[in-house]
Amino acid sequence: MSPDFTKQTIETIAKRSAFRCSNPDCRVLTVGPNSTDTTATIIGEAAHIHGARPKSKRYVTTMNDEARAEITNAIWLCRNCHAKIDRDENYFTAELLFRWLEIHERYIASELGSVSDKTRFELEERELQSFSNYPAIIRRIVIDKPRGWEWRLTAELMRHLNGPELQRLKDLREGLYTRPLLHLHDDNIFRWIDEKFAEISNSITPIEPLLASLTEAWGMPGKSGNLNDIHRLCRYIRDYMSRIIDIEESLYFVNPPEEFENLIALIRSAFGENLAKFQEIPNTLDEVLSMLDKNHATKTKDPLVIRKTISFSLPDGWLDSINAEIQKSSEKFILRCQAETNEDFFGHN
Repeated sequence: MSPDFTKQTIETIAKRSAFRCSNPDCRVLTVGPNSTDTTATIIGEAAHIHGARPKSKRYVTTMNDEARAEITNAIWLCRNCHAKIDRDENYFTAELLFRWLEIHERYIASELGSVSDKTRFELEERELQSFSNYPAIIRRIVIDKPRGWEWRLTAELMRHLNGPELQRLKDLREGLYTRPLLHLHDDNIFRWIDEKFAEISNSITPIEPLLASLTEAWGMPGKSGNLNDIHRLCRYIRDYMSRIIDIEESLYFVNPPEEFENLIALIRSAFGENLAKFQEIPNTLDEVLSMLDKNHATKTKDPLVIRKTISFSLPDGWLDSINAEIQKSSEKFILRCQAETNEDFFGHN
């Protein structure tokens, strides 16, 4: 798919801007009369916020062409302002341009819009309140709701929400930060291990219904998804990941009796690896979005179904290794305790 805007997208963004430049310091009218009775002179242009092609301003390598061509990535500007923003991307950042767009839409609705326009804008503003602290691109998806917005919103929410958690996991494993050590003693090591295995077991349970509910929130083919459900479930997934990393963290910052050091290292080596699989979901949704121009998005009869299985698995033989290490650690621990008991007994005699 081409990263260029379609004729329909250009017309829509121009009309939404009331044919005025969206730079709040400009707002020049970009349409006027022409010497030919049947045409008009237009000095406005639909500009890409994130560049359409490599080496263009504000180009993002991880963005696909479908997203670059969406109305969520478009802003209506006069030719002068369009040239200006493409001369200095450090000053005219994507976040600034998204902000221009929001300010201009508020201006159009309040100053030039009809009662219906103002009411619609107020409803949109209310809907956006839950997304006020999110990146501008997420707010644009909520407002514009382009084709496949459910998948695009999910992908962007998961990148934004899960990114810090995945970074925390990476930093943890690279030893970039520390926490106070939990010192485990002989009298509580077995209870701690039992509790930790219970935590691990319970933490795996919610992920299947979470992902199933997210799929349901996207809606049936040809039907709009549920914005609030998508948002809520993405936050639950972020919370789930945070909890998993908390458990992984507890396995790093612990000081057990030396007999159990290998056991804890073995548990630690496999548990958090599965979290990286969440990074695959946004990329898979990008692939789905790339198929929208093939008329699959609204096909209700024999629709194309894309299935993505996320398998949470442990290394081959991991459970056998765990059981063997538990037995070995326990035997060493018991022998040491017996030796210490004998030493104390004979020492007192």
